[in-house]
Amino acid sequence: MAPLAGHGRANARDVVATSVALDRLPAVERACNDTEDPLLVHLADGLSALNDLADRIGRTLVDAPPMTLREGGLLRDGVDEEVDRLRAITREGTAWFQSYEAELRTTLSIPSLKVRQNRQIGWFIEVTRTHLEKVPEHFTRKQQMTNGMRFVTEELLERDDALLTATTRVRGLEYDRFVELRRAVAEHARTLSNLASRVASIDVLHGFAVVARERRWNRPTVSVGGDLILEGARHPVLEQNPGYVPNDLRFDKKRRLLLITGPNMGGKSTYLRTAALVTLLAQAGSFTPCDRARVGMVDRIFTRVGASDDLLRGRSTFMMEMIEVAHILRRATPNSLVLLDEIGRGTSTFDGLSIAWAVSEDIARRLGCRTLFATHYHQLIGLEGDVPGVVNVSVGVAEVEGTLRFLHTVEDGPCDDSYGVRVAALAGLPQPVIERAGDLLQFLEQQAEGAKAGGGAQPGRRDQGQASLMRYFAAANSAPAPTQPSITDTQAGVLNAISSADLDDMSPRQAAEFLASLHDRLRRGANG
Repeated sequence: MAPLAGHGRANARDVVATSVALDRLPAVERACNDTEDPLLVHLADGLSALNDLADRIGRTLVDAPPMTLREGGLLRDGVDEEVDRLRAITREGTAWFQSYEAELRTTLSIPSLKVRQNRQIGWFIEVTRTHLEKVPEHFTRKQQMTNGMRFVTEELLERDDALLTATTRVRGLEYDRFVELRRAVAEHARTLSNLASRVASIDVLHGFAVVARERRWNRPTVSVGGDLILEGARHPVLEQNPGYVPNDLRFDKKRRLLLITGPNMGGKSTYLRTAALVTLLAQAGSFTPCDRARVGMVDRIFTRVGASDDLLRGRSTFMMEMIEVAHILRRATPNSLVLLDEIGRGTSTFDGLSIAWAVSEDIARRLGCRTLFATHYHQLIGLEGDVPGVVNVSVGVAEVEGTLRFLHTVEDGPCDDSYGVRVAALAGLPQPVIERAGDLLQFLEQQAEGAKAGGGAQPGRRDQGQASLMRYFAAANSAPAPTQPSITDTQAGVLNAISSADLDDMSPRQAAEFLASLHDRLRRGANG
């Protein structure tokens, strides 16, 4: 509302809505002060600053004004004496036309005669074709119709002109008074913005409190360390579903990358999202859906979850996945939280396995940040013990009378089967297809028996500075590492001008002029 009023674009309904909101703020202020909470008391300070403005709006405008500003109906009775006088003329004029219609019906014995009005010809007398012979000679024909004719009289024209003049004047006066009121609101645009920010903060805190009380969330412990310990953690949305299974999560100095294996539909992706959402809620100041939570502050949360392509730019699903992974590897720090869901699935099996393997090693050895890596590449479970900080966890599954049952529990230790063929059977694939897939699975697993981490069979890491053929491909397609850009004094001055400018108080013309001045400064700096 503040920018709309400041730029002269607010309509009457916007202003009335502002008044309604301002009328409610004193109650909010009292409620916050009653809590004696320092933060709420600070946010509530000054919420009643615009009570006088709210009273003025309430006394001036009707409760439900029209959308348009130039059609009248904006002001309450008693606000402007001239407006009240002209409105009385308008009401009397309308009543006169009704009386005139009744008089003509009786005098001319035409019960179907009507006195009407439209924007094209004003007020007129409408007579059907069957009664045209009764029309007096002093009636002036105005418009021919299919089933009758429209007439005017001198008396009707005089009344129409007087009514039109009064209506036009009252609409103009109402518009002028509204513009005056809107300017008064615009003078308080900065205060309105400040109040909106305070109310938004109170609203967020209230939402946190309501949800925490209703769902029995608990207060987390937030620290500056690198730990993340969650007991009985629940997804803040899915916990509402019956039968939801809470899980524990633990990151410490010896547990930095959790490699999550297990079947499809076992709950791996939900586990990843729960960790991110609990961390975000804790750092935002909310209670968390956990029995106990100790959250070490994170500087960023990186995610590579789901699958999507970019057809407009010609990027496949796998290409988009690799772009996002590259961004994570460049930008993540030891204090980040990284979530990776099935890296490498969009290409051939061994290409994907190699990429997932190398990414896992790079994160664990170089970054050392808290990472949840969900994968179906069971060959990677051997990284535990080979790479410091890598720990295997898995989602639980049980077989009951030959049927899979997903337990949705996460426990330490690897899962050596994704049960993909079994899940496909649950989805309804034909039995011959399932049987053939099972035979091929055994064959392929035997063929790839040696392709797994651990045991020393994999190639060793290259020494620092030792090149490989792939280095040249990477160098040709990779952007240089980001460096801190150097800027000129002129550019620094422009940045300072932008950061100190009050954009909310600028009109579109002022913003364009401001942008043009910055452009001129940069151009002169480049030429000088």
